[in-house]
Amino acid sequence: MRKRILIGLIPLLVLLVAIGCYAIVLFFQFGGAIDTILHENYDSIVASQNMKESAERMDSALCFTLAGESDRARRMYDENLPVFEQSLNKELNNITLPGEQDLAFKVRDLHRQYVQLAQTFLATPDLARRRDMYFSQMLPLFTEIKDTAQAILDLNQSNMFRADHSARDLSATSIRYMLIAMVLGLVGALGFVHLLLRSILTPIHALTRFSRELGEGNLDQVVPVVSGDELGQLADAFNKMASKLRAYRQITSDEILQARQMTEITFSAFPDPIIAFDSRGTVNFKNPAAEKLLQKLHIDDHLPEQLTDQVESVLKGGDDYIPVSFANAICVRPDDKETFFLPRVIGIRGDKGTIFGGAAILQNVTRLRLVDELKTNLVSTVSHELKTPLTSVRMALHLLLEETIGELNSKQSELLLAARDDSERLLVMINDLLDLARLEAGTEHMMIEPRTPGDLVASAIAASKDVADRNRIHLVPVLAEEALPLVAVEWQQISHVFSNLIHNAVKHSPPNEDVIVKAAREDGGIRFSVTDKGGGIPAKFQPYLFEKFYRVPGAERTGAGLGLSIAREIVRAHHGSIGVKSVPGQGSEFYFDIPFYDTATGLQLQSAPAASPAKSLRATNTPRS
Repeated sequence: MRKRILIGLIPLLVLLVAIGCYAIVLFFQFGGAIDTILHENYDSIVASQNMKESAERMDSALCFTLAGESDRARRMYDENLPVFEQSLNKELNNITLPGEQDLAFKVRDLHRQYVQLAQTFLATPDLARRRDMYFSQMLPLFTEIKDTAQAILDLNQSNMFRADHSARDLSATSIRYMLIAMVLGLVGALGFVHLLLRSILTPIHALTRFSRELGEGNLDQVVPVVSGDELGQLADAFNKMASKLRAYRQITSDEILQARQMTEITFSAFPDPIIAFDSRGTVNFKNPAAEKLLQKLHIDDHLPEQLTDQVESVLKGGDDYIPVSFANAICVRPDDKETFFLPRVIGIRGDKGTIFGGAAILQNVTRLRLVDELKTNLVSTVSHELKTPLTSVRMALHLLLEETIGELNSKQSELLLAARDDSERLLVMINDLLDLARLEAGTEHMMIEPRTPGDLVASAIAASKDVADRNRIHLVPVLAEEALPLVAVEWQQISHVFSNLIHNAVKHSPPNEDVIVKAAREDGGIRFSVTDKGGGIPAKFQPYLFEKFYRVPGAERTGAGLGLSIAREIVRAHHGSIGVKSVPGQGSEFYFDIPFYDTATGLQLQSAPAASPAKSLRATNTPRS
């Protein structure tokens, strides 16, 4: 292929070089002709013209003497004489044409005679003699000088016209030759391009057609190899590639078939419905459990409408939807029987994070949800039933300690005091269990109202001041410098959160230390935090702090481990979130976020993670007076 292109280009290169050389010669000839015209003829024409003009002015000066202007005539004559002689010398040094030298010498001789007569003329005082001398000698001599200078000018102009005509003839001839060369070069180039295109593009078109077929999945393509050049090598490489692709497709098809069969067998073994869908939300796979469920719901090829929002969010690039609370379960009625599924929607992403589908896994939590409700109801019922006999026990202990039915010795008093303290602690535990059960069940009817963050912090510190004073702890309020927006809270419940966090901070802080109660703006809401300078909490225990009945190993066991769990449920009911930041040896910061209160609508702006519907506040917004 390289040799073929080179052979086709050599004639064109030779023609291009020939045209270039010919153009250089023509430019050189044109340059010489122009230089001749400018250097030889043009200079002589200018000199002749100047001689004529200066001779006319000298003759005019002599005429002025006849009019009695001798001084003016003398000045004018002296000014133009050097100009004439300078132009004459220029002409004598630029004689280039035949006959030009004789004319120049004639002008020189006539000029010498004119100068001598002019001197005599100007020196003659008699006006009549001057007039006679001017008309008889000076004027004929001036006329002959002028005519001879004109002859020199005409001679050079004629030569310029001849040179111009010669240059025009040369230009016309050159244009004809260049046009002939261009036509020949164009014909040769078109012929070469036609042959080259035919020898190159024909195999390329065939290769392109076969490649298109290959891209559409038709791998049974064989490109004919008609030459041993680069195109032939490319065709051979294409045939080898197609052969390997056919072999690879066979292997890959077998592997894909096996993988699909294994996947279908694996998913078929799952008791939970699994539904796969593409980027448009169209179902393209479902395991037997899902197929059975969708048939009962009469939506064979569609997802349940309860999953529409979650699926759209995931397909738009959002995070996977993986709920952990029974409150997020969806209810369906196959066979008119209420069944609860906890859905998980997971996006299927490519290497660059592009979503091209997803899968929905429906975990049947009907029994688990029922067990959870039974557990909550059982705790509530048992706690409520225990509260009545416990109240009687507390009354009996108080009566005995008041000694209204008889005196007690010191040992009896000590035992009764211990029993009273245990009953009080048991009452607090039962009340916490009841509160937690009501919060989880969502049966608490609360009255929420807008409050300023500063008011909440001040009220929380005032309510816990006695506990802090007993432990020699200083409660320090910290508020942002700018005015903070309102938040909508139920004070009795939110004060329980403040109380729990502040009491824990006081209990774990060394004496004479500060506990900071802070309110600041944070991501569309207000963050309230309580920071102590206690021993801190190891990172491995922090994820479990808000679970029910959990206490950090090694910590003092003074409660049932329900305080932080209750605080979490209260904050969630306010559409907020709660957390902790702690470093061992540097103290802890417990915080909770409450969304802003929208003064226009009287509702919370739910920018913080919202609680589940079953656990949100049943509240009536009442403006503060």
